[in-house]
Amino acid sequence: MAEATRPAATRLFVGSVSAAGLAAVAYSVSVLVGSTLPGEWVLFALLTIGSGMLTVKVPSIDARVSVSEAFAFASVLLFGPHVGVVTLALEGLRVSFRWRMNAQQTLFNFANLALSIGIAGGVFFAASGSGPLYHGAAPTAVVVVYLALMTATYFGVNSALTAVVVALSSGRPLRAVWLKHYWPLIPSYIAGASVSLLLVLAYREVHLLAIALIIPLLLVCYLTVRSSYGRLEDEKAHVGQLNRLLLSTVETLATAIDAKDEVTHDHVRRVQQGTLALARAVGVTDAPLLQAIEAAALLHDTGKIAVPEHILNKPGKLTPAEFEKMKRHAPIGADILSSIEFPYPVVPIVRHHHENWDGTGYPDRLRGEAIPLGARILSVVDCFDALTSDRPYRRRMTDAEALAILRARRGTMYDPAIVDAFIADYARIMPAHESAPHPATRAIGDARALDRAEHERCETTTAVRGTTDGLLAVTSLSRAIAGEARMADVGALLWTILRQILPCETMAVFAPDVASDELVARFAAGEHTDIIRGLRRDTSAGVVGWAGVNRRLAVNADPSLDLGVRTENLTPALRSCCAIPLVEGEGLVAVLSLYRTAANGFSDDDVRLLELLAPRLATSLRSAAAAGDRQAKPQTPQLTLVKRAGVSR
Repeated sequence: MAEATRPAATRLFVGSVSAAGLAAVAYSVSVLVGSTLPGEWVLFALLTIGSGMLTVKVPSIDARVSVSEAFAFASVLLFGPHVGVVTLALEGLRVSFRWRMNAQQTLFNFANLALSIGIAGGVFFAASGSGPLYHGAAPTAVVVVYLALMTATYFGVNSALTAVVVALSSGRPLRAVWLKHYWPLIPSYIAGASVSLLLVLAYREVHLLAIALIIPLLLVCYLTVRSSYGRLEDEKAHVGQLNRLLLSTVETLATAIDAKDEVTHDHVRRVQQGTLALARAVGVTDAPLLQAIEAAALLHDTGKIAVPEHILNKPGKLTPAEFEKMKRHAPIGADILSSIEFPYPVVPIVRHHHENWDGTGYPDRLRGEAIPLGARILSVVDCFDALTSDRPYRRRMTDAEALAILRARRGTMYDPAIVDAFIADYARIMPAHESAPHPATRAIGDARALDRAEHERCETTTAVRGTTDGLLAVTSLSRAIAGEARMADVGALLWTILRQILPCETMAVFAPDVASDELVARFAAGEHTDIIRGLRRDTSAGVVGWAGVNRRLAVNADPSLDLGVRTENLTPALRSCCAIPLVEGEGLVAVLSLYRTAANGFSDDDVRLLELLAPRLATSLRSAAAAGDRQAKPQTPQLTLVKRAGVSR
């Protein structure tokens, strides 16, 4: 139903029910005023309203039960449907005032209960062919059938009228509303009908003495049930608290691992929230499955612990061998989590979240609906968030570009129904990238910022501001002739020469710091050197880290992966980076990083030239490092060789 038509339809339905209920109550009052019924019906009415105050919350469902139905049904059986109409209309008013409902809700409750019991009582007496049971022949065994019919009619009318209002106002399916809120209450109505028949039989035999005998019994039953249900509710609340504690612990640890990668902050939290929202959007209502999806979304990348960092952070396409290693993270993550006794199916979702709809995925090449539903949902959200997030090998895509890729993969990689549901409402499903960071992410980020600030305070200036490149080159040349060239001298000479034969706007020399396992910018020249000087990067992070660890040249990578800012917003913008490792023997001397304002600014000829110069540059920088060691002040960081022990970290 369209959004604009819902209020009008709801008001029309409520108004119709209210009018019919008012008419039924007015007619019943007129009948009772002129009737010769015994006055005990007033006592039954008071007992119905009074017992309605004694409700018990049913554990695990959103419902309350009481013994008021027993007295209401008994009053109808004994004194006719008109007594029931007036009694339950008054009960509806009491409930409405108790829960502070507005006038429209109060009138609807008043009318709903009156109509329900009036129709149910009419069905009983029409089917049985008898009159009120307070006098006349004793009821036979077949009365149980008519009582069951009356109970079913009352429950059906009462629940249906309320469910229609909820469905109209919320836009939810009527069947779903009824099954969630009313189906679990059937046993309480059956119990109320049974007690009502006992009340009728006792009243016929001993009259009001039956009430005196039964009321204490009902009170004892009420207190016992309330105590038992109360303990169950306490235990349920305790289990829920423990579950929230477990989930928050898992979330914090997963987020802390995720925060190690400075490019993909809070990926798992966004995937968790998006996956849970998409699961509900496609109609998942099973609580254990929703809990499994929520936990699996947080833990789906646990197996990446076993993947070398140089593969995870590689600024380019993986080789077939590297991709095979990356594929192991799904089964490894499942194996790690299998040691935890989850009360819901987390492990299958983690293991199969890279299976493809057409059976070409991994690790088990499952196809179609053989893939767990949670894994199919997770894979769509994981893909969208990955596409719209920065990665070591590319910048983030726009939402439109990411959705186009999902459409292209619909029916091959991803479940078509899930892709359609995601695309239809992705803006609501996916949390914003700019949402408040998790405390773990913020703490690790603050620690990194503090560490960088401390290092920058102790860094010596590697180039003199305001000195022209030509003068600096002449000074450096004189030091080189005297055998006293240092890192800044070699860098200045290199910058003067390289910019003539290999056009670039910025150059930086990153040298390894063994003590901190980082690469440090020891020299920078050209544009935006204030951003680069003293910059530190983990040896396995970014473009320079990947080039240094793998001893391979990285061409036309994104400069912001190293510089930590959106370089396209700088003036002039830096759009491409070329990083080449300078190696002497088995040791990494430095990583030379060049930057251009043009996208894909480095050609194959530029690469061949750099590879030709690299050995000589490594020797020059190593000699400069040795000269710097001899002349350095005590606080000056030293440049040393880093032996290559292997590419894995």
